[in-house]
Amino acid sequence: MLPWTQKAAQRSRQLFLLFAEALIIFYLALDALAAPFFRPLIRWFAKLRFVTRLQDVVAALPPYAILALLAIPFAIAEPAKLLAVILFATGHRIVGAVLFIVAYFVTFVVVERIYAAGRDKLRTIGWFARLMDWLIDFRDRVLAWVWATQAWAYFNAVKRRTAEIIARLRLRFGLG
Repeated sequence: MLPWTQKAAQRSRQLFLLFAEALIIFYLALDALAAPFFRPLIRWFAKLRFVTRLQDVVAALPPYAILALLAIPFAIAEPAKLLAVILFATGHRIVGAVLFIVAYFVTFVVVERIYAAGRDKLRTIGWFARLMDWLIDFRDRVLAWVWATQAWAYFNAVKRRTAEIIARLRLRFGLG
């Protein structure tokens, strides 16, 4: 390779890695912002009688049936999140926001409940257990890397300032 093509290739790789870093941080920031809104809903939903019964039914299924049951909402919700961001960015804000909320609901509530009910049986599938171990390790390494970036520090500073402003407003207007 000629020296100038090597430099161009190196710059292209650096730009790609920078874009990938920004995309990962954006996705994790969205997750961090959305999760607190869904936690109370998850706790409430998990306590519903029909949900606990459904979890018992899921837990009684064979491992691959649980895997299929888990894959269906996951395969719909994850691409829907990306589509929601694209819709929002292209001016379809209401549709994008609604799709985003529904996709997160499916991920945080439905997928999480199915996985929680069938986790033990799913881990009896060797390749699935190895994949989950690898994914958890990968997630932990990516999170450690993201948490070390300046963008994450900035995001946390904004989040902290927003929480302080909300707390002051709540005190000022007597909302507790």
